Amino acid sequence: MGLVKKGKELWFYEQLYTDTTYGFKVSKVIVPEIDTGFQKLMILETDRFGRVLVLDGIVQLTEEDEGIYHEWIAHWPIFALNRPARHVLIIGGGDCGVAREVLRHKSVQKVTMVEIDKMVCDLCREHMPSICEGVYEDPRFKLIIGDGAEVIRQMKGKCDVIVIDSTDPIGPAKSLFNTDFYQSVYDALVEGGITIHQTGALILQPFECPGSWRQIERSFDDVRVVQFANVSYMGGPFSLTAGSKGGNVFKNAERNAQKAYKKAGFKTSWYSPQITAIPYPEFQKRLETDKYGEEIVMDIELPANSSPGARQVERWAKQTCTAIKMKTFGDPIMASSKLAEGDTLVQYVETSAINYRRHGRVAALNCFTCAYLPVNDAIRTSIDYFKAGKALCWHLPRGSFADIKKIRKNTRIFEYRLSTDKISQVFQPRLIESTEAFAPGFLFFREKGTAAFELVMDLYECDYAKISSPAVVARWAGNEFPKTTGLKTIGKADAPDFGHAKKKTAGPSVVQLFQGGSNISHYSVNWLMIVVNVVAKQEFSLEKAIRQTMKYFKGKYAVCWLLPRGNAGQSLKKLADNTFIFEVKGK
Repeated sequence: MGLVKKGKELWFYEQLYTDTTYGFKVSKVIVPEIDTGFQKLMILETDRFGRVLVLDGIVQLTEEDEGIYHEWIAHWPIFALNRPARHVLIIGGGDCGVAREVLRHKSVQKVTMVEIDKMVCDLCREHMPSICEGVYEDPRFKLIIGDGAEVIRQMKGKCDVIVIDSTDPIGPAKSLFNTDFYQSVYDALVEGGITIHQTGALILQPFECPGSWRQIERSFDDVRVVQFANVSYMGGPFSLTAGSKGGNVFKNAERNAQKAYKKAGFKTSWYSPQITAIPYPEFQKRLETDKYGEEIVMDIELPANSSPGARQVERWAKQTCTAIKMKTFGDPIMASSKLAEGDTLVQYVETSAINYRRHGRVAALNCFTCAYLPVNDAIRTSIDYFKAGKALCWHLPRGSFADIKKIRKNTRIFEYRLSTDKISQVFQPRLIESTEAFAPGFLFFREKGTAAFELVMDLYECDYAKISSPAVVARWAGNEFPKTTGLKTIGKADAPDFGHAKKKTAGPSVVQLFQGGSNISHYSVNWLMIVVNVVAKQEFSLEKAIRQTMKYFKGKYAVCWLLPRGNAGQSLKKLADNTFIFEVKGK
């Protein structure tokens, strides 16, 4: 929305979220919106907040409350150290508020700030001088205009604290939100050093902080989240996520902070080691969740002479959506209006999807969500709707950060009978090496009684730029993957972006229908992850399909399941014996 006239008044409304906003009255436009070459910048004057810096329609700071953010992100890591900080590196931070606070520490001998956008520095210095007061005159301060992701690679082992004071993972900050960058940050720290960066509003950006937690956890020895509130950052609780080089740093952080703060020789207005910065229990619970989502896969034997049409399946999808307490997104996508043998119907459910296809007398159903999934409700709804007595089920943890053995253990294969409302004995898939799955003689595709085959793949540590682009993911699903597998497409790939930072969404999804199957995948830009489901009736090279996907998205490793679908009358044990799980590492 940006600047809006309301009668004789001028108001500003923030543009970060697609479904909610906040605004304030503007008394004067100090710097009209200009394109800096990296982003759009505007500086406003207000009676309530003083001057306000806006980048790409998002409030970055106000003179009234900038000290809250700048004091917490600067002082929390410095005071938490086991020894005084000497060299502090700031990535971003062109307004110089972080640098101002860091330079208050007498122990600090050098502050290096790397800002990609020189106009931010120049215009803030000119029009918001209170923010950068004394910074440019301090001989300890050095400004580098450049890409922080490039500069930091030259600073191995030199920094006590690294503050990443960037915007959200869009625009010029994209290069700062990937695993390679975090590894460079880790390498740039001295032993016992700390990095910290802003990770968004914990309620309105529910995936940003957990996603950063997971990325930092892969490279750093310990991770902590700092929670505070800032009036000009919409959404209540706001987060900073910190990582340490060394396992005993945060253990002593509170004690170190209290001692160091007393010796510091200066007072703060907003930060205090006496104020708890521990996240609310619900947020801590979300951080400790070890999987991105979950999926229930069902094969239900239909009554004799039953072949549900498109309208019937649409109603099933809506009822299932209600049962799992989710909302639909858009209209169903289907291979044909007749929904014949092997044809797929897909209903997007927020970032997730429900899908159906029929193989003979078997309704093959999938229900995936990156939120909590009431599994039993989904199963009962489906059995009851199709007037069946039971369902053969695979319950899969999707995007789990556990090791492959634990993922296998948490994968459940069982039968659910509606009459008893209970599950049967639970089996796990067979754990195999990828070399066995890729061998020419692998018999998975030749199992008798199997009508279709499903490759389920979770791909980790992907390239941010690729998985955040609907056009790029559509090109993979609609062109690259079919070329690799030989699967015949129906129509074009559908790749909606559910909206950055919108609740329960974190990137695009894609559906590409095939003759007798489909490719349905979801992309988490904060977790750098793809979850893929490919159903096919014809055999294809597993190795080529998986390796091509990893190469295209620059994924580091994958966890894969192979599921036989449409098995009428096959025993549960036989089904489990022909379900496989394996991992593939990048070359």
